[in-house]
Amino acid sequence: MTYKRLSPMDSAFVQLESPSAPMHVAGLMVFEKPEKGGDEFVKTIVEDWRRETRICAPWNQKLRSPSRWQLAPSLEDTFDPDLEYHVRHVSLPEPGGERELGQMVARLHSQPMDMRKLLWECNFIDGLADNRFAIFVKFHHAIVDGISASNLLMRGLSDSVNDLQMPPFWVHSAPDKPFQPSALSIPSAQSIIGTAGKIIRLFRKDEHLTTLRSAPRTAINGQISAQRRFATHAFELDRLKAVAKQAEVTLNDVVVSLVGGALRQYLQEKTALPSDSLTAAIPISLRAEGDQSVGNSVGMIYGMIGTNIADPALRLAKVHESVALAKEQILSLEPEMRVPYSILSMAPSIAAMMTGVAKHLPPMFNTVVSNVPGSRKEMYLRSARLLHLYPANIVFPGLAVSFTCYSHANHLNVGIIACRDTLPHMQRLASGLEDALADLEEALNFGKAIH
Repeated sequence: MTYKRLSPMDSAFVQLESPSAPMHVAGLMVFEKPEKGGDEFVKTIVEDWRRETRICAPWNQKLRSPSRWQLAPSLEDTFDPDLEYHVRHVSLPEPGGERELGQMVARLHSQPMDMRKLLWECNFIDGLADNRFAIFVKFHHAIVDGISASNLLMRGLSDSVNDLQMPPFWVHSAPDKPFQPSALSIPSAQSIIGTAGKIIRLFRKDEHLTTLRSAPRTAINGQISAQRRFATHAFELDRLKAVAKQAEVTLNDVVVSLVGGALRQYLQEKTALPSDSLTAAIPISLRAEGDQSVGNSVGMIYGMIGTNIADPALRLAKVHESVALAKEQILSLEPEMRVPYSILSMAPSIAAMMTGVAKHLPPMFNTVVSNVPGSRKEMYLRSARLLHLYPANIVFPGLAVSFTCYSHANHLNVGIIACRDTLPHMQRLASGLEDALADLEEALNFGKAIH
């Protein structure tokens, strides 16, 4: 039997698992059936996939002990998967619309995974309007981050519309982690001291840098329950890139600014908008170029999202300034110190969640905004074209809403996951993202030219 010990970052997601905050992430893949797919198209794929018992890592890995109360969790391999359990087929009452699909996904995402079994579930959802179907795949966060999860899913698709032989996701193994010399190097005393100084700065009030003392108390931070809401929105990538180019900022700055605009509108409608800007934790990849291995390899930066700024153009400029400074804070470190910096910056939040006191403490940040890069290529499953891939992230005690983006083909797809009880009428956040972009285009004096 082969055993693999989880890294400290991967282990944290096992140790944080709880009934009200399950630690799984997911992807909702929406497909357009081929013209000659027929009514049995999805059923046939499900039956074929359940017969395919070849399975590779990490799809064949499960926890040696399912308990969260362990200091050093490890994985073991199995080659006898119960695919009737892990591959499921559900149908919406036809014709299923976006509302019904969102409700189905919210229920599926609310259900904790069985930690005694393989750490993934694959749900086929039939009955969608406009000749579509969906696949909702859940992974425990202990085995993937956003980038590795999307890589695992894309490896199970084909870039050829004529490929009818592509086997299921779990037949494709993930690449091993490439050799990184910096992982073996011993940091210098100067590097350690410099990193310690930057970590200390994160826990102080700072006039310029967004720190873990910058977040205001808000209605979206506090105790969470087990049930979730899920909403989606898709932007044309060219539209967002035009805004970024006009404002001389990054695409990610635009996304963070739009989240700020949507949350500003939402909290104003609830008469609960703080005078200080909300802040976001923004994951950034620490992977070497070409690294498509599984596991978590992310750093964390913290930035303001401009909810206290009415002018959309000024909000974007301030977000850009805040995020650039936060990136400089971590990227100026020696490579071998970036992961320790991220772990130590998140350690108080993790400790607060594990001990159950997070809901009683001031928030260290108000939301999470994550952007996972994808490909501009069209992808297919047995000639069915992938239209959108919407990520579904985690919410934590004290952190009731999270925004995650994934770019595919010509769209940036946004998945919003939230605590059902804390954020009523959450669909307003999805429509608020579109309103925020329209306002930003108007402020930059070229919105009408695009439409």
